[in-house]
Amino acid sequence: MKVLSIETSSKICSVAILEDKNLIKKIELNNGLTHSETLMPLIKQILEETNLTLSQIDLFVCDIGPGSFTGIRIGVATVKAFSDSLQIPSVGISSLEGLAYSIKNDGIICSMIDCKNDNCYYAIYQLENKHYTLLQAPKADSVENCLTFLNYKYTNSAITFVGDACEVYKYKIETASPMFILSDNEAPNHVDVYLLGIAGVNKYTQLGEDKYLLPLYLKKPQAQRQLEGNNIVIENMKISDLENLELHQFDDFWNIDILKEELTNETSQFFCAKYENKIVGFAGIKIIIDEADIMNIAVKKDYRRQGIATLLLNHILNICKEKEINTIHLEVNEENFSAISLYQKLGFKECGRRKQYYDNTYDAILMKKNRQ
Repeated sequence: MKVLSIETSSKICSVAILEDKNLIKKIELNNGLTHSETLMPLIKQILEETNLTLSQIDLFVCDIGPGSFTGIRIGVATVKAFSDSLQIPSVGISSLEGLAYSIKNDGIICSMIDCKNDNCYYAIYQLENKHYTLLQAPKADSVENCLTFLNYKYTNSAITFVGDACEVYKYKIETASPMFILSDNEAPNHVDVYLLGIAGVNKYTQLGEDKYLLPLYLKKPQAQRQLEGNNIVIENMKISDLENLELHQFDDFWNIDILKEELTNETSQFFCAKYENKIVGFAGIKIIIDEADIMNIAVKKDYRRQGIATLLLNHILNICKEKEINTIHLEVNEENFSAISLYQKLGFKECGRRKQYYDNTYDAILMKKNRQ
């Protein structure tokens, strides 16, 4: 089986021809041009140098991301055009899976790609007897949250890190746990188009072609995130806001009746985050004398990882400062790594646990922040 593998998720534009899992030819180019200018000439060049035509290819493989929004679109669109016009199967492989294939030793692998400002894309794989198993689906999060998650989930396991984030966040990774290991110099920190092709062959052999080949976008484009972030308004929550709350688009927190009751309680205060006059998040506190309990912080599923929870929590902290609150308490599911990391970042410390509090399975971590 002849395979054409295409990688366009980073600055490097690369193509490879494989015979099953054996490399015939690979070309990589980083000349400062856009992939729209570079990709087709590269494909033409590699076909000429291997004396092949597109119709002789048996499988197309492309990188579906995460990575450059534009680069991913170009690669996926090109492969879809080839596949549809020639009726040749195609598969998409994530950049993170392609990176994992550069690690050859059995164990747990964390593929991590830098996406700026202490944020990353990551996924977790298990390599055993040359077989890569996905343990944690690709995700966009802060580096801090990623490392917190790994420390909680794989406490006693060595984890090998691979990807360009290993260079950028080397110190954070190495100091986060003695079980965290950076990949050696032989493992590239960009996706190797040849290894991407091998991953594609494996996927096609196991699952067949991708009927709906689509880019893997883990984050909204920066312009859209900035637009949303700049237009978030924090307001005191009113009874009338409950009519448009769309509580089903949040996780299973409280029902409307309980929220209505709390909004009329003199000791409770609720705040909502609004975007274009729609509630995208809300939070509540209960204040008794000089102490406060954070009852919840909830963000609409489609608006997460955009700083809304941070805005709400900072608003609560400012309110508590104005009211000269001495201690702020909260509880959080031990599996909610993103929330734990946020609370720690803003000065909350663990002070106890309620065993198997959530679903009779997960501990509730009790945290508090004292007035400074």
